[in-house]
Amino acid sequence: MLQQLHRGSARLSDLVDGRLAKGLLAQGGGLAFYLDPERGNDADDGLSPETAFRTLPAGYAALRDGRHDVLFYIAGPDSVQLEAGLAWSKSYAHLVGVCAPTRVGQRARIFQAADAEGISPLITVSGQGCVFANLYIFQGVDDATSLVNVQVSGQRNYFENVHFAGGGHASQAIDGGASLQISGGSENTFVACTVGVDTIAAGAGMAALVFAAAGGAARNRFIECDFTLHAGNAGAIFVELLGNSGLDRYQLFRDCAFINLAGTALTQAFAVAGGFDPANKRILLKDCVMVGAAKWDHGDSGLVYGNMGAVAADDLGGALVALQE
Repeated sequence: MLQQLHRGSARLSDLVDGRLAKGLLAQGGGLAFYLDPERGNDADDGLSPETAFRTLPAGYAALRDGRHDVLFYIAGPDSVQLEAGLAWSKSYAHLVGVCAPTRVGQRARIFQAADAEGISPLITVSGQGCVFANLYIFQGVDDATSLVNVQVSGQRNYFENVHFAGGGHASQAIDGGASLQISGGSENTFVACTVGVDTIAAGAGMAALVFAAAGGAARNRFIECDFTLHAGNAGAIFVELLGNSGLDRYQLFRDCAFINLAGTALTQAFAVAGGFDPANKRILLKDCVMVGAAKWDHGDSGLVYGNMGAVAADDLGGALVALQE
């Protein structure tokens, strides 16, 4: 199989054999299944677009643990509606959206059903070695008990062009809400993903990305990702670190943009829990930009490092400024 990889990265979209993700993942010898929420039928076998499953739980149930099976989500006018949380606990089991690879609101849509309550997380990824691509995962219902959109506790998974969109209703954009939560998951890679929504006013404590208080997450990488909020309160957060035991080693953010265009500026981009010991832990920001936050790390925790020419007194390296006279 001919493939060409850009220097310094490895992406599904770099494959040039004409089959993209299918060409790469098919080399694992797994089966290809199909999901079509418009025309599918869960009574079918899911082994062709014509016999696709209709619901995501049915498609997931067909995947075999550890076999590199792929579920292709055929996008269309309908979305997948989850009535209960989905636990993705199988390893080497992949989910790929068949849709235009836009960066926001991809049409391979996974939503919390409007009448479902108490779903937190909406999706939990505890398996390892899985690939997720071209997906829009949205949590936006009037329910203050459904706060975490996607939780990743598994290891070495790969997410490309996934929009993690939590806090899509004012009832959910509150303290404890998160578009993406890392809970012990280590060595996961997120490429060209969008984390957060900018259509709902985020309250104090609402975060695009949260690292849990425990679990020792290590070596996660965010490459060319966008973190978005529309702050309704200065206490909303791009990235929140809940406790010292939640991190280990480093988390790398490379070429990422942190964007808040609301009239209210965030107090800080990264909120670090009090008493955080930065020993053997680092948040590394390489060539990142920020707009709509007063500082990267208001608490001066000693955890956050960047190469954007930050001045210790104001911590504004990488902050975007208006280019006008």
